[in-house]
Amino acid sequence: MANILVVDDYSPSHRLVSFILQQYNHHVVSAFNGVQALERLAEIDVDLVLTDLAMPKMDGIGLLQEMRVSERLRQIPVIMLTASGQRQERARAEAAGIEMFLTKPIESEELVMAVEQALASRAVARLFCKSAA
Repeated sequence: MANILVVDDYSPSHRLVSFILQQYNHHVVSAFNGVQALERLAEIDVDLVLTDLAMPKMDGIGLLQEMRVSERLRQIPVIMLTASGQRQERARAEAAGIEMFLTKPIESEELVMAVEQALASRAVARLFCKSAA
């Protein structure tokens, strides 16, 4: 079980993603824009952030950029889930340090596989960092 922050301003999408993750025994923390996400990240530890791209106040790339400059948050994997499959947006997200870029609509199995892969990658990175210390 992982703590996953789901950030999406579109309520139906937010509820669906949260429901899918909860079915796989993940604990979901909610935020509806990048500013709220940063507030949640200041309050709790999460294992993964799953964020939409286009949101009010602060978009997914702005959130990702803020996370990557924070010593505490930079190692948290971020998956971007968006209706915009444009190459330009994908390139911006990858340049900012995104783990994965998924396009809506997404199948439940694809979402779960991406989440499990990102969590496994983080676990391996943590083991590597501990053994190097």
